[in-house]
Amino acid sequence: MSAIRRDPDTFDDVLLLVAPDDAHRRVLRERLAQVLGRERPGEPGTHRRFRMLTASSGPESLRRASGATIAMVNLELPRGPGLETIREMREAHERLAILAYATAAGASDAMAAVMAGADFFFDCHDESSAALAHAVDLAVERRRLTHTIEKNEADVEEARGRLAQLAGELVGTMPGLWPLRSREDVLPFREAARRYLLAATRFFDRDPRGLAKALDISYFSLRRLLARYDVPFPAARSRK
Repeated sequence: MSAIRRDPDTFDDVLLLVAPDDAHRRVLRERLAQVLGRERPGEPGTHRRFRMLTASSGPESLRRASGATIAMVNLELPRGPGLETIREMREAHERLAILAYATAAGASDAMAAVMAGADFFFDCHDESSAALAHAVDLAVERRRLTHTIEKNEADVEEARGRLAQLAGELVGTMPGLWPLRSREDVLPFREAARRYLLAATRFFDRDPRGLAKALDISYFSLRRLLARYDVPFPAARSRK
C-alpha cells in the first residue's frame, strides 16, 4: 500500500470531531487519520480522507461547525447535551453531515439522535479505521440524499405557490374558471388531466361517444387518450 501523502492541503472532507475526553478524542483522531482519501485520476500516491478539527464541548463545536463538512458528535458532552448540540448544528447547517456516536448506547439513543438531526448513529464499540470510515460514509450519503429531497420539495412548494398566483391572473381572463383556494390545489399537469378525464367519464357515464363528441375527438382517439392517463373507458349503453 502506498504511504499516505503528508500534504496537509490535500483532503476530501473537513471532519469536526466532538468528544469530551482528551484520550478518547486522541484515539479516534488517530484512527480517522489512517483513512485514505478517494481516488483522484492523474494524482500520484494517496492522501488523507479528512482534515481534522476537534472540539470538547457543545458550544465550542457550534463555533467550529461552519468550517466542517462532517461532524462526529459524542452524545455525552459537558456544558450542552449531545442531542441539543446536534439539533442546533442541524438548524444552522443544513448540508453538514452529522454522525452521532456513543461508546455504549441502545436503540433509544440512536432514535433520539436521528430525530434531533443526525444522519447516522454509530455505536463506538468498534473503533477500527474501517468501521469509523464506513459510518462516516453512511452519514455523508444520507445527508446528500436528504438534502436533495428537501431542496426539491422546497422548489416544488415555491413553484406551486407561484402557479397559484398565476392561476388567479388566469381566472380574470377566462370567465367560468374556478379560482384556486390554496397552493395545494396546484397539481402536476398529468394528475390534473387525469382528474379532469375521470370527472368527464362520470358525467358521460355509459356514453363514450357523447364524451368523444364533447371533447371534439374521435371515438378511437378517446380510447387512446383515456388509456394514456390510466382512466377506465366508460362502458357503452347496451343496444336492445
